[in-house]
Amino acid sequence: MCNLKKYLALFVAVVMLLGVVGCNAPSDPVSDTTQPAETPTQAETPTQGEEPTQAETPTQGEEPTQGEAPVVDANLTVHENTYFTVGYDEADGWTLAEDDFYISETGGNAYLRILDEDGYTGLLVFIEAYEESASYYREELYGNGVDLKAYAEGTWPTEEIGGLQMAVVDKGDGERYFYTRNVEAGISYTVNVTDWEHTSVPAVLKNITFTASGTDNIDPPWPWEGVPFAGATASQTVGTHTLTAEFMPMSEPKVTYETFNHDIAVIGDRVYLLSDYALSLYTYDSAALSFVKDIPLDGEYDVLEQGADGNIIVSSFMEPVIGHDGETAQFSYEGPDKFAVAPDGTWGISWFFSADECQLYSFSDGALTGTPFPFEEVDSISQVNIDDQYILVSGSAKEDDEQYVFVYDYSGELQLKLGGEPDGYGLGSITYATSTPNGFLALDGNMREVVLWTADGTWIGAADDADLFGTNYPWIAAADMADDGSILVVMSETRADDSADEVLVFRLSGF
Repeated sequence: MCNLKKYLALFVAVVMLLGVVGCNAPSDPVSDTTQPAETPTQAETPTQGEEPTQAETPTQGEEPTQGEAPVVDANLTVHENTYFTVGYDEADGWTLAEDDFYISETGGNAYLRILDEDGYTGLLVFIEAYEESASYYREELYGNGVDLKAYAEGTWPTEEIGGLQMAVVDKGDGERYFYTRNVEAGISYTVNVTDWEHTSVPAVLKNITFTASGTDNIDPPWPWEGVPFAGATASQTVGTHTLTAEFMPMSEPKVTYETFNHDIAVIGDRVYLLSDYALSLYTYDSAALSFVKDIPLDGEYDVLEQGADGNIIVSSFMEPVIGHDGETAQFSYEGPDKFAVAPDGTWGISWFFSADECQLYSFSDGALTGTPFPFEEVDSISQVNIDDQYILVSGSAKEDDEQYVFVYDYSGELQLKLGGEPDGYGLGSITYATSTPNGFLALDGNMREVVLWTADGTWIGAADDADLFGTNYPWIAAADMADDGSILVVMSETRADDSADEVLVFRLSGF
């Protein structure tokens, strides 16, 4: 099982580096007027300027009703495939070139365009139908602002397109998205329109027909009806160390639609959790996490660190660095990217990808000043952590492009280079690293392991997530050290019933 997971993890890492492109074409069909990418699908449009009416959507688990195919005018040009049919009038300027549609065994899409005088897309109706899991479909809805509970209960606004009631999402500037799903066939449908009020749009939407086959698919429960993760305490021996992981249940299970970007900071009995770019505060009693409140952030942040005087610091690429006391923002500075903060909160390292572009920033006299601080041995960076002894930079080496944890002193001199299993598997993607009383510890998100080394950098071994945390295939995202020397680890894991991905926290000790 462990070796299989390693192979799977390595495969995922390679695919991520290559940049996964789904079979569904690009992701934002209206942002690029030269070659729109793909997006959602759906329903019949009202007349120009008319707002969508509130229609009844199928309640959870119901199959949306498939209407009869509309009668297509004989003068229209018709595109037909296994998943949908659309009729359009070339006299209105509509075009559907051969490279403007894609059909496969699992779905298809089409880009109906009216070109402007320069030959670029002036108006677009994008139609898509794909066999996909419910989780992908729900994530798409969530990411476009649809209230999933309202959608499941039939109270989200809809319009009829292709004989189906489709959820309506107004994106502004005349852009409108439509979504629905044929549950029994396991097919999701999307329609995107760049200019809803254009006089040629209603006729196209009227002549869309969705077709589907398949009756045996069963979607998983909705997140609020699913079974939350139920963890326990488990131990695993690594070398002479016995690692113990205790599941820290939250007062309310935390569902996520983001696999990777989760972070945690532990300050006394307070735990700050950054998840889905949202910050929340919990109290911590070494056995559970109790929700206190959400803390609004002005921006999308994915890095969370302890600051000085019990404060926290959040940062992200292209966002200002913000210091927060849990009630209000204490400061905001432009300049740094992702920001790793020293334990005393007075300085930190700004990093993003290239190790040659790192900066050392210091807080002084109400200002944040930076100087170049490159890490000569490192090529690309996946993570930077600063503990009370070292700056630990995780990433690829310039000399061989392999993954390591590079251990630097505060002056930037390399002290150690921590690698993977000798004559075996290397490291995947390190998401957290720190020194310990007995050596070094790192979390390998890609290999789903906790890795240990001795103080001189000798590899000791690794604890597998299934054995230590009781998880199946989580992304181990981040960690922070508590006052008692234990580490709180945060990860995302798909529930056993596939109802949702859930954010999990474990207390790790024994290293």
